[in-house]
Amino acid sequence: MNLFKKLEISFLIFLISGCTISVATKPQKEIYTYHIVKKGENLFRISKYYYEEENVEKIKEGVEKIKKANNLKDENIYEGQKLLIPDTKKTQPSYALLPPSDPKITQFSIEEKKDKNISIIKESPFIWPVEGKIICKFGELGNKGIDLMVEPGSYVVSSADGEVVFSGKTKKYDETIIIKHPFNFYTVYAHDIDIKVKNGDKVKQGDIIARVKSGTQKKRYIHFEIIKENTYINPLEYLPLKNGKTGY
Repeated sequence: MNLFKKLEISFLIFLISGCTISVATKPQKEIYTYHIVKKGENLFRISKYYYEEENVEKIKEGVEKIKKANNLKDENIYEGQKLLIPDTKKTQPSYALLPPSDPKITQFSIEEKKDKNISIIKESPFIWPVEGKIICKFGELGNKGIDLMVEPGSYVVSSADGEVVFSGKTKKYDETIIIKHPFNFYTVYAHDIDIKVKNGDKVKQGDIIARVKSGTQKKRYIHFEIIKENTYINPLEYLPLKNGKTGY
C-alpha cells in the first residue's frame, strides 16, 4: 500500500473516530448555505436534499422558500447559478442532484444485464447492507450516516463492489469496516458487528462482510455511511427505494 493511500485511509478513520457534536452557545440569527447549480438539477431535487423532506408538499414548500430567497419568479435555474439556500447549513454534495429516473444518478457501477435481448440499467449503485428500521437519519443528532435497528445474528453485506481498506476497531464505533469503491466512494459499516473480512479483501456487492452480534439483547443496531471524496453523503440519496419511499 503506497503512502498516499495510507494517508487517505488514516484521514477517513480520523473522520469517523474524531467526530463530535458541537453545541452553539448562541442562537444563529441567520442560517443559510450556498449551492452552485450543476447540469440537470432542478429546484425540487435541491429542496429535497437540503431540507431532507420526503413529503411532496413539504418539498414544494422548500422550493418556494428557495425562490423567495433568490428573487426567482419561476423555477427556471441554470448551470453555474449560485443559489442561497435558507434555513440550513448542509453543504453541497459533490454529485449532481438529479432525478432518480436519470441514469446519471448511479454515479458508478452502472450494469447492463441482458435477458431475452432486453437491457436493464440498474437504478442504484448501492444496496442496503442489512434489513432493518432506520432509528436515526442522516444529520439527526450530528449523525454522519444512518443507524439501522437490526435482528441479532443478521448478516451484513457489502453495499457495492470494492476493496476492504480498514477492518478493525475505531474509537467512536468500535468494530468498523471501511470499503473503497470506484470513483473515490467509501462505505462504512460499524457498531454491534462481528467482522468477517480483513484488510485487502476484494468484495462483490452482496458479499457477507460481517454478522450482527447475538447475545441476550433482542435488538441491536449498525451504523452505515457513504463518503465521497471525504464528504459525508446522505445514504438515502443512493440506496434503492423501499415500499415506494426512500429509506423505508
